[in-house]
Amino acid sequence: MKQLILGMLLCLSTFAMAQENTNQRSITSYGSVVIESEEQLYKTDVTLSLENSYYAENPCTTLDELKTKYFEAIKKLGIDTSKFIQDDLAYAATGYRKGGTVFHFETTDKEEILKVTGINMTQVMPSYVQVKDVLSEKQIEELAKSALLNANKNAELLAKTAGEELDRIYSINSYDLDGSSYWRTPNSGPSYLRLTVVYLLKN
Repeated sequence: MKQLILGMLLCLSTFAMAQENTNQRSITSYGSVVIESEEQLYKTDVTLSLENSYYAENPCTTLDELKTKYFEAIKKLGIDTSKFIQDDLAYAATGYRKGGTVFHFETTDKEEILKVTGINMTQVMPSYVQVKDVLSEKQIEELAKSALLNANKNAELLAKTAGEELDRIYSINSYDLDGSSYWRTPNSGPSYLRLTVVYLLKN
């Protein structure tokens, strides 16, 4: 009996909260700001595969041989080989039947990424290149403030159009604060820091 009463009280409480939230009138606005920085980070994946030896004059027959040959070419370009992170699982996901591996490479030096992707070697395949702006926490904070001002401006316009007045911010959300969404292709447009802001309206 006690559990039944507690259950009924919980249901009534949940219903009251839902009813209260339903009565709250709001406007959802979006704010954004272009991300600009003086430093960029570039990345690419380089696949080394024994699979690609059909038309090679002197193909490598072992992965160790291929890695040695590739890193010799890298060193000649003056690039630190420790920047390459080996990922055998990524290679397994390609579905190749013969041996190989994938190296992830990142650099803030544009010339380095051009050198890495410019290597023309049998059994070596550089992949896509992506770039993102390098930002400090302070820069992200300033960008978030600017995006919030933009969201507020848009919300004011929406409210005015609807004959309403803004009260206060009810919720704010962004998927861009950790920087993971800043990656883009070099020939794409700029990156943006975006916010979704819900404003309550005055009664």
